[in-house]
Amino acid sequence: MPSSDFQDRLARLHQAQQQRKIAPGTPPGGPADNHRERLDRALAAAAAAGISRRDCFPPAMQALSALGLPIRPLHFKSLISLFFSGLCLGLGVFGGILWLFASDTMPVAPAGPIRGLVSLGWPGVAFLSLAIGAGFAAIIRAQAARAGLPRWRDL
Repeated sequence: MPSSDFQDRLARLHQAQQQRKIAPGTPPGGPADNHRERLDRALAAAAAAGISRRDCFPPAMQALSALGLPIRPLHFKSLISLFFSGLCLGLGVFGGILWLFASDTMPVAPAGPIRGLVSLGWPGVAFLSLAIGAGFAAIIRAQAARAGLPRWRDL
């Protein structure tokens, strides 16, 4: 297809979206009526973009959703929410390891990375957790942007 023909078609599509005032990627049928319908639309959009259900909606999130909590899939969460999720994950894992080996529960830290973590102490765990939170948020948001997923409120 010639480049000018492609540009003309793209301009017509953009004009039609502006006339209808619909955000790009918005599913047909208007906004969702409830959280479950919005969740189904989000998972369908992620699957259409090539993001597996397990990557977008991990088993722990599925369990919380099954309990009735209104949980968003990872690729539809806000940047702040993703940052705090990664921060809590880092604090839980590395803080738990540090607590285990710094307390009297485990008398001697084994050689290698765990001994290095123990030598860093709580400031090192806090810094590492902040870095994990920032990296987690950046990676998930970049995947969502690259896949062209709609925003949660547009579903």
